[in-house]
Amino acid sequence: MIWRAILFLFGVPVAVVAGICLVWLVLASPVLLVAGYAGWMPRELAIDYATLPALFLATCAALETILRLVVSRLDDEIRTGGFISFWWRYWWSRLGRQRPP
Repeated sequence: MIWRAILFLFGVPVAVVAGICLVWLVLASPVLLVAGYAGWMPRELAIDYATLPALFLATCAALETILRLVVSRLDDEIRTGGFISFWWRYWWSRLGRQRPP
């Protein structure tokens, strides 16, 4: 249940931002590229503004891939109880040994 709430809280704003980026790419980018080609604005600036949403979406996709990898790895470790429980026991035992006499 908590995962659904987290997905709802983060998924809806992300979907809205992605929709805005896609609308920008479909409607505004061609106008900006034509304006840069026609000389109404500097060409480099027009290309930068036209491709900015694509770069943002690519960055978000890369971050999502990394986040999915971390979450799936943690999910596997929590489910099996192997790696995380080993390190938890190891760190807990080290904390007990580090107390001064």
